[in-house]
Amino acid sequence: MAADDRAQSSVFLRRADALLSPVEDSLNIIAALAIFFLMFVGVAQIVGRTVFDFAIYGYIDWIEQASSLFAFLGIAYAQRLGSHIGMDLTMNWQPSNRWKIELFGVVMIFAIVTVLIYASFTNFLRAYQIGDSTMDIKLPTWPAKLMVPLALSVLWLRLSLQAWGYMRLIAHPGADPIAVPKLITLETQVKDEIADALGREEAERKEAR
Repeated sequence: MAADDRAQSSVFLRRADALLSPVEDSLNIIAALAIFFLMFVGVAQIVGRTVFDFAIYGYIDWIEQASSLFAFLGIAYAQRLGSHIGMDLTMNWQPSNRWKIELFGVVMIFAIVTVLIYASFTNFLRAYQIGDSTMDIKLPTWPAKLMVPLALSVLWLRLSLQAWGYMRLIAHPGADPIAVPKLITLETQVKDEIADALGREEAERKEAR
């Protein structure tokens, strides 16, 4: 009976991860497009002012509003992959101990994100109700402010799945990791760095020939 419950829990967790991942991927693509847009607009602004003595109307306002896209929309994607900055301190620890540390960190982030969702949504709601706008061309600020609680809500869901995944691994160390980043050992990191260095040296030799 316990084995059946464990299998059912794993299936549900895997399905939830599969449903959330495309949402995170889509938001990350939007964030990447926002960065491309800002680069394009920045180049156009510089070239326009330097060569044609022409400036993009409301350039600063557009940049300010678009910054919320690339600053927040990719955060859940990064959390899913474990792309955030980590410490090497626990890399030699046993996986079970590392899972406990990761679970503690996820729970702490979960609590902070919960507070931030409420605060950012309140900020968005206030901007929407009073009709807040930018200083120059009077762009409404609520769409950009809405991106913050939206992105944090997706991160909240990802953290929920990761907490569940880590608790599952702590309870059943032999289970396959689901909805959690892959743990990289110190040996694996060293091997990857050596392989990367050897690959660069080989490429330099080929170029020298």
